[in-house]
Order: sequence, then C-alpha cells, then structure tokens
Amino acid sequence: MKTNFRFLFLLLSLVSLDQLSKFIFHENSICNKNIAWSIPIAPSVFYFLWAIIFLFLIYCFLNRKHFEKTALVFIISGGISNIIDRLAHGCVIDFIDIKIWPVFNLADVYITIGILMLLLEYIKSPSRKTGHQNF
Repeated sequence: MKTNFRFLFLLLSLVSLDQLSKFIFHENSICNKNIAWSIPIAPSVFYFLWAIIFLFLIYCFLNRKHFEKTALVFIISGGISNIIDRLAHGCVIDFIDIKIWPVFNLADVYITIGILMLLLEYIKSPSRKTGHQNF
C-alpha cells in the first residue's frame, strides 16, 4: 500500500510539474495538434489508440516489479499530462526548443525516460537470456 502511494505521488508530481512548466513558459510555446514529431493523425484514431495504449500500460503496471513500475509511471504521467493539454487546449503545449529536434515538453521527456528505463531493464534482464518474455 505504501509503495502504491509513492507511485501515485510520483505520477501526480510529474503531471503537476509538466502542467506548471507549460503555464510558466506559455509565452514561448507552440500548440501541437499532431502526435510525436508533429506527425498528423485523426483525433478519433488518436483517442482510440491512446485508450488502448493507456489500458495496456495500466495492465503492465499491475504485473511488474518496482523498477519497471517506476518506468511505467513516467510513461503514464507523460501521457496523462499531454492528454490534459489536448482536452483543455485542443493540442499539446510544447515549449522546449533545442533547434536540432522538434519542439517538445517535459511530458515527452518523461515518456522517453520511461521507455529508456524499460529498454535498460529488458537488456539486462536474465529472462531475456533464457528466452522468457517480459510482456
């Protein structure tokens, strides 16, 4: 129970930090109506895919160990924060522009960190060597 509270606290903290950063840097932001790297997608397709992926991530979260759960919290937090943007503004608010990459936000960073954590766990996992699948 205590661990689940920590995961919930982490999730709420990450979402809050992303939303606060978007509020602070709104003057320098862009409204991205597309998905990653500004790839266009129909809203109905997006929300359908998002719901499927979100449910899959929750399922994975419920069936993983601590490190993987932490990675999944990062991914879920990024997804939730970007969905909040879409529902509130009709687009995702992006404001970090490093010129050599498309403009992004902290939620995108969270998703990337979570994916990298899962990849790291997969690479070092002994079950990978024995042929057992993690998912």
